[in-house]
Amino acid sequence: MERSMLLEVIGDTIENRVIDILIEGKGIDYSKKDIADNCSISRPTLYKILPDLVKKNTVKPTRKIGRVQLYSINTENKKVKALLKLEEFLLEQSFEETKEKIKVKI
Repeated sequence: MERSMLLEVIGDTIENRVIDILIEGKGIDYSKKDIADNCSISRPTLYKILPDLVKKNTVKPTRKIGRVQLYSINTENKKVKALLKLEEFLLEQSFEETKEKIKVKI
């Protein structure tokens, strides 16, 4: 799994991986299996940490399809809002660096 720019800054912990994946897919609902697979962690590990992320209101259950509960990032959470701004800043910085590299080659 390639680390995102956000994980480079905030640290590559299991909780941060889950938050990062959900931020990248903001507006999309994920099953526990999808989250675990995208984070390269086992489902039992996710089952241990997900209730705490929900309790902290960082991740929210969204809807059920049959017996499968889906989750997404809670964009109303202050911590998540700050992380979204940080990610936006990192993307802008990366874009500017790439733009400068292209100018140097031309």
